Amino acid sequence: MEISLEKSIPQEHTVANTRDTSEIQSVLTELLYVPDERLKLVVVLELIDYFTEKFSKPEYKIKFFYTKENGNITGFVVCQIDKDYKSYGMKCPTFGWLHAKDFRSCELLMSECENFVRENKLRKIRGPINFPKIIGGIGYQIEGFEAPMLNGVAFNEPNSKVLEFLQVLGYKKESKYSCVEVVKSNWNRGNDLDKYIALRFLPTNEIRKLRSKILTLAQNSFHSVLPDAPGGQSRFEEMMESYDLSFGNRAVVKEDFDPRKCSSIPEFIEAWESCDLNDIVPCCPLAFDRTTGELVGVIMALPNLFQMWSKKRLTHLNVDTAIIKKEYTGRGIFSSLQNIGQITSRLHGFRYVEGTTIWSNSDRAIKTIFPHSTPLRTHYVVQKRILRK
Repeated sequence: MEISLEKSIPQEHTVANTRDTSEIQSVLTELLYVPDERLKLVVVLELIDYFTEKFSKPEYKIKFFYTKENGNITGFVVCQIDKDYKSYGMKCPTFGWLHAKDFRSCELLMSECENFVRENKLRKIRGPINFPKIIGGIGYQIEGFEAPMLNGVAFNEPNSKVLEFLQVLGYKKESKYSCVEVVKSNWNRGNDLDKYIALRFLPTNEIRKLRSKILTLAQNSFHSVLPDAPGGQSRFEEMMESYDLSFGNRAVVKEDFDPRKCSSIPEFIEAWESCDLNDIVPCCPLAFDRTTGELVGVIMALPNLFQMWSKKRLTHLNVDTAIIKKEYTGRGIFSSLQNIGQITSRLHGFRYVEGTTIWSNSDRAIKTIFPHSTPLRTHYVVQKRILRK
C-alpha cells in the first residue's frame, strides 16, 4: 500500500498600506460585497474617485489597508480623520468599508487603524462610517437584508462575522440605528400647521443659496448631541449633486394640475402655487417663519441613485435629514413637511419612502416617526478607546 504524505503549508497573513488607486481598485473588485452585483462597478468607481480626491490633499488624513494570506487578498479597511465628521460634537477618527474573511485579517487591519489613531494623538475610533455617504452610510447592518439597496444606507454581507470579530477585539456596540419604511403618507399632526409658518419648494440653485442657513440650522439643532454626524459643506454639496442628477426642468406634473384636489390645507396649496412644480426639488420641503423670513425647518430626502444607475425609474426616497429649529419644535412643522413632501414627491413618481439612520436614543424622532412606519433595517456603530503603547 502506498501512503501519500502531504506537507502542510504554513498560513501567513500580511498587511499593507497603499495609496495606489489601481491597487485599491483591484482589492475592491475582488472583495467588496455589493448587494446588487450589477452595481458593484459603479460603487467601486465612486470609491476610487473619492480616494483620488482625498489622496490629492496632502493634509487630509486617510489610510487604505489590506491583508493577504499566502498571496490571496483577505480583507481591507479605510481609516480616516474627517473634519466634517463629529461624534457627540467632537472630532473622532473612523474606520469604514471593513471586510475581513477571517479573524486574523480583521485583527491586523484594526491594529493598523489603532496605530493610525495613536500617531494622530487621538484616543477613540468609531465605525463603520463608510465615506462617501452617497454610496456608503453609517453602521454595520445586522437585519433587513431583504430591503432594497438604498444610497446613503450602509450594507454588508449578511453572513459576515466582522461584528463578532470586532467585539472580540474590544470594540463595543455603542449606537444603534434603525431604518423604517414610512407606510402612512398622512400624519394627522401635520394637518393643522401653525399659521405663522410658510412652506416652500425651491429649485436646486435656490437651495444652494441657503447652504449657510441650512448648515447653521443643523449645527444648532443636533450636531452637538448626535453620536455620528457626517455633515458639513462636503455632505451638503453631495446632496445637491444628487438633486442635480435627479431633477431639472422636466415636464412631470401636468399643466392643469389642481392643488385643491390633492389637499384642502391652505398652506399646502399656497406652497404649490408659489412655485413651478416641474422646476423644484419635490423631496426637499422647507419651512419659514412668515414674520421674520427665517428658515426654521427642512426635510432633505434623497432619490435612490442606485435605481438611476441601474437604469430604472426613480421611485425610492431616503429621508436622510430632517431639521427643525429648537424654538419651533412641537408645532407640527416636521409632520407638515412630511405630509406635503410625500404628496409632492408622489407627483414626481416616488412611491417608496424610507426614514434612515434613526438613532435609537432620539426619543422625539422615535415618537414622531415610528407610529407611521414599519421597521426595516438595523445597524450598529462600534467604538473603542485607544490606549497609549
